[in-house]
Amino acid sequence: MEKYYKKILWLAIALYLVVFSLVSFCRYTHFLYNGLDLAIINNVFWNTVHGHWFWSSIQGHSYLGDHCSPILILLLPVYFLWQSPLLLLILQSVFLGLAAWPIYKISQFKLKDNSLALGIAALWLINPLTHNINLYEFSFISLAPFLFLMAFYFYLKNKILLFSIFIFLSLLIREDVAFIILIFSLIILFNKKYKIAVILFFTSIAWIIIANKIIASFSSSNFSPFLYYYSWLGSAGSSAIAAHILSYKNLEMITGFLLPFLFIPLLKPQWLLLALIPLAEIILSAAGGGAQIFMMHYGALFLPALVIAFIGGFHRANQFVEDKLKSKYLLLICLMVINIFLWVDFGVFKKEIYPNRSKWSNTQQDNINEMLKSVVTQDKTASILASYRLLANLSSRENIYALHYYFLGVQQFAQGQYILNKKPAYVILDKNDLLDFKENLKNSKWAGQYYENGQERLKELLQDYGVVDFQADVALFKRGYKSEIQLNKLNLDW
Repeated sequence: MEKYYKKILWLAIALYLVVFSLVSFCRYTHFLYNGLDLAIINNVFWNTVHGHWFWSSIQGHSYLGDHCSPILILLLPVYFLWQSPLLLLILQSVFLGLAAWPIYKISQFKLKDNSLALGIAALWLINPLTHNINLYEFSFISLAPFLFLMAFYFYLKNKILLFSIFIFLSLLIREDVAFIILIFSLIILFNKKYKIAVILFFTSIAWIIIANKIIASFSSSNFSPFLYYYSWLGSAGSSAIAAHILSYKNLEMITGFLLPFLFIPLLKPQWLLLALIPLAEIILSAAGGGAQIFMMHYGALFLPALVIAFIGGFHRANQFVEDKLKSKYLLLICLMVINIFLWVDFGVFKKEIYPNRSKWSNTQQDNINEMLKSVVTQDKTASILASYRLLANLSSRENIYALHYYFLGVQQFAQGQYILNKKPAYVILDKNDLLDFKENLKNSKWAGQYYENGQERLKELLQDYGVVDFQADVALFKRGYKSEIQLNKLNLDW
């Protein structure tokens, strides 16, 4: 009978992989990956494959100056076969789909019931939090649920070698995953697993120190640039910090993470401690929590804790429901129904996913695609300066530059000057970006002071360029091109 359940699970995983790979492909072809992560990481992969290890031309520095993610090296052989952002999106779907397998095995171990274990694994595949990670850009931390949950399963089975391998792989994902493993070591210490706990504790501490030393050595500011998010704490009083921690946004975020699980993880709060440091990182940042956190990839740092606590709490909750209502599957069915209802505004059906909600019509998108193809086909080595929405689609090249950083003249958080290694052969400008700069960069604490000079910097650059094509709101400029279209005819909102 167990073989039957396994077949169903692998079919469900395969279906998940196909569906979310197709949705990701659709979003990619409609220029809906505009959050920079996919563009940056794909550019880092491409440059690494071509000998420029961890270099990000979009950021203007090594990716190691942002995050320490040596797992990239292990993924290089796969990326070498198809050097495209689409491969990363498919890999993300694969790893998130595969996380259902350790969830099934952990549930099977804890509940001693194959059918309930299958149901809980299926819950992972329909959970809107999983979908949000899958469809928001690409992030290395999307690998964390699968790798850490595999490690946890082998810990339960006391298979130390396999446990150690998956813990090692988890550490390679990103420096902040080590915080989860650090807390895990403390939890199992109280469970009297002294030897494993001590080794894990010192290993995670050592890796946190090493990883942050690496980041500091490659960062233009000589420390992690993301410490900027916490600079407000230096001047804030205790009452302001308390108010910030207890804000509605943080409550909204916590509720959003617990709702798909019907708050059942609260029945096993011990395992929720795994998310303690990631939670503190979000809550104490200047922006705090809010719905955007569980709508993005950050959920990957919380879901291992939520899933493990949920499986432990589910046994108690389901036993109570079964005793009172004489139904073994009622709670599971309720959870599935709630998760599916949450898809509308909380997950896969939220408005940002729909291509027809794009600023451009399908015809305009096709025209822009053709315009970009003409550039990529003619010269795949051409250096390009491009707008937000176009970076991901053009990132498989050595020199792809971000228009907003060039506009400001500085890197993210103004940690250094933004210098173009090579003057771009093409500039691809979405005129909507100029409005975005005015609304967001102008009012940004770190970028605002550089905004005023941005227009002149861009105008000066474009003097050497002519307009090759203009589709929808996107203009393609080529250096040295003699164009009949005058710059002032584009109605750019300077």
